[in-house]
Amino acid sequence: MNNEKFEKIKENVSELVMFLKAMPKGGDLHNHSLGGGYSELIYEKAILNNSYYDLGTHKFLDENEYQQSDKNQDIKTIEALERENMEDYLNNYSVRGLKNKKSGADHFFNTFVNVLSTKVKEEELVLEVLKRNQLENISYVEMISDCIPETLIEKFENSFEIQEDFNLNEMKEYCEILEKNITDENILELKDFLNKRENYLKKNGVENIEVGYMPYLRRVSSDLKTFFTEAFLFILSSCLDPRIVGVNIVETEDSLKARRNFNSHLKILKYLYLYFQEKFPNKKINLSIHAGELTLEREALENMKDRIISTIFLERDKNKREKVITKRIGHGVSIQWETFETLEVMKKNKIPVEICLTSNEIILGIEGENHPFNLYKKYGVPMVICTDDEAVSRSNIVMEYLKAVKRYDLNYLELKALIKNTLEFSFLEGESLYMDGDYKTMRAEFSGIKTIEELEKKTVENKKLIFSNKKLKMQLELEKKILEFERNY
Repeated sequence: MNNEKFEKIKENVSELVMFLKAMPKGGDLHNHSLGGGYSELIYEKAILNNSYYDLGTHKFLDENEYQQSDKNQDIKTIEALERENMEDYLNNYSVRGLKNKKSGADHFFNTFVNVLSTKVKEEELVLEVLKRNQLENISYVEMISDCIPETLIEKFENSFEIQEDFNLNEMKEYCEILEKNITDENILELKDFLNKRENYLKKNGVENIEVGYMPYLRRVSSDLKTFFTEAFLFILSSCLDPRIVGVNIVETEDSLKARRNFNSHLKILKYLYLYFQEKFPNKKINLSIHAGELTLEREALENMKDRIISTIFLERDKNKREKVITKRIGHGVSIQWETFETLEVMKKNKIPVEICLTSNEIILGIEGENHPFNLYKKYGVPMVICTDDEAVSRSNIVMEYLKAVKRYDLNYLELKALIKNTLEFSFLEGESLYMDGDYKTMRAEFSGIKTIEELEKKTVENKKLIFSNKKLKMQLELEKKILEFERNY
């Protein structure tokens, strides 16, 4: 495969889709399980769990919920829904029914509440996402998911009793209270929960694809006490089990509560990061945070001028920004309203931005030349192509790469670099195959590899090293898959 051939393929969109689907693509590092269930597929789960559908609220009701409702004429049986109103369901469980781009954000976020009414299980959503990614030649997904047992969350929350309002100056004492929950019994509960999910996925045909879980904190629907408690538990869990690869923060940044609590959230995360770094000095504490998912239509300049760089340092005061903490930024669309310092910090510290083109188009109305893709590219900030909420957006990872290639006229080498970025900047344990992020220079044990045969030989020679290094193993597998793809295409 050479660039001249790739440029020919780019002229035919349908052929380019087939090419991108077949091409090995490494990972998707920003994928919400709740937004990953296609309406056509989760419907079959919904009708097993429910007996009614409310045309007024676009939500499902089971028998108990129906009995507690006002039984108005908008509430239909499943039979009536299928006979007369399926368009209402399909149009309100993704952006399929979006008529006006100005209402994209509201329509987009309303779908999540609707999906919850189906009572589809988290493991069923994870299964759907992983099996779809298998079809698209993805080998690794970092899933923003409910991956901590609810009973464990309740134990931590119930144990955290304070008489006064949450006080940022009392976080040391709060940690001492929550520390008492770090017991063998609770650690076993976490591991058993993840083991059961792992067994469920294997039993249902998930193979040749890895998943790393990221529990998520809520910047809008959590008060500070809950935010602190869950941040403590989630970061702790990432230190106790390697399947929990990091922690994320979700929900809209431009809401009143998120705006008011922004500084407090930064202080809580910074304190807990340093606290757990001291407790677990040999563990990497990984934070990937949605930041800069903003435009002037949704937020004032004053609140966008330092959103991303403050998130990177977990520090609003520029005189106190000493240590880069956050390792990836989700979306980063408002970067143009910050200073060049933010771009320089991201480039120097290799902090990638998770690019979600379809999501940004729907929620923010930002696409094409108005998207900062080319700004990040010009200033050498690493990028990874991601889906965000692929089913709600009616997209998938292939379509995200298609938009990147066509809108920003990527050549073949640029496409391959974006693909390799997805494993290089993942939270997989272990060291990189590449020297200082240079994809032309592999570490000494694998230097000079140009063919599949050479790669296989080096893999056998270094099997002990590979066995103990998950990131290296997956990067070698991706190199081999790309070589095979290029040989056969």
